[in-house]
Amino acid sequence: MMGQELFEHPLRQYAEYGVTELREESPRLGDPASFEDDTATEEQLDLMEEVFARHAEDAVTFDEESGLWIVGPEEDIERMFADREAFLDALEAGEDPGV
Repeated sequence: MMGQELFEHPLRQYAEYGVTELREESPRLGDPASFEDDTATEEQLDLMEEVFARHAEDAVTFDEESGLWIVGPEEDIERMFADREAFLDALEAGEDPGV
């Protein structure tokens, strides 16, 4: 489980978990809902294809905590999200999440 300092800084989590943020592409890719509901523009679709091509071995997803699109090994991204969830669960249970 991650500690509070790491939990409070999603961008720092990326280095810890081997995830890369797509800072330049994120504003152009925009809201992930546009890909889910088929309203993405041609530019967004083309850019997403470029991202998939550049990161063919990695997962691509949107991180709501940072508002950025991210790429990395699927297991590492899932572990990062699971550790965030475990941190919140510990807080809600009145436990020290930093342990």
